[in-house]
Amino acid sequence: MPELSVVLPCYNCAAQVDRSISDLSAHLDARGGSWEIVLVDDGSTDGTGDVLRDRADETRVVVRSLPENQGKGRAVAEGMKQARGACRVFTDADLPYRLDAIDRCADEILRRGRPAVFGNRLLTTSDASAQPPLRRWAGRIVRTAMGTLLGRRDVDTQCGLKAFSGPLADALFPMLQIDGFLFDAEATLLLTRAGVPISFVPVELGTQSSSTVHFARTGLMTLREAWRIRRIRGERPDLSRLEAAAGLSSQGKANT
Repeated sequence: MPELSVVLPCYNCAAQVDRSISDLSAHLDARGGSWEIVLVDDGSTDGTGDVLRDRADETRVVVRSLPENQGKGRAVAEGMKQARGACRVFTDADLPYRLDAIDRCADEILRRGRPAVFGNRLLTTSDASAQPPLRRWAGRIVRTAMGTLLGRRDVDTQCGLKAFSGPLADALFPMLQIDGFLFDAEATLLLTRAGVPISFVPVELGTQSSSTVHFARTGLMTLREAWRIRRIRGERPDLSRLEAAAGLSSQGKANT
């Protein structure tokens, strides 16, 4: 059982993902402790799957493939299902943040017993200045909308770096209904309603690669998924598994 699992959802990133795997492997080796990388090909059409399969091994690089493009949320959920680590982190295939943020997430979960740790670009110690203006503007709109929808504005729901304890990941990801990129917001909603505390770590954005995001199509998808989250907000699911996985009792839930 590895100490740390890092899940990378991959979609049409053949030109960069091999370098990402090498950089991430070298960083995890230098960090020490046991680790694995779980790569999920989300129905790519550019040869990404071939690159991933070439990097697979029997111990520390696991590859799974979805038969067709199903969305980042579904790819991350599949990766979390395959992951075995006591701490499970997901980030984007282009490794947009300095990798020491992964270390901070792992330390919070493995050393301090936190159940959920999110990267947060809103912290004063974070640096997201390298993000292109258009993506920064779009992200600000999404954060504002999600803050209103979720009833909390402290969470940077769309920061592509989040970590969970193994038990919490096992309980949370099968519950998610959103397959697209707003799955983070749904996860935040469920954790908040279950009283699971979310800790934050600063992130530093590196040089961004070209994005596969189509803003018009993504905008429509955002509206559709936001509507689904609003509907989900009115549901009353059984959250006892989340509470148990986070070590919460019905009498002593943490306030978030």
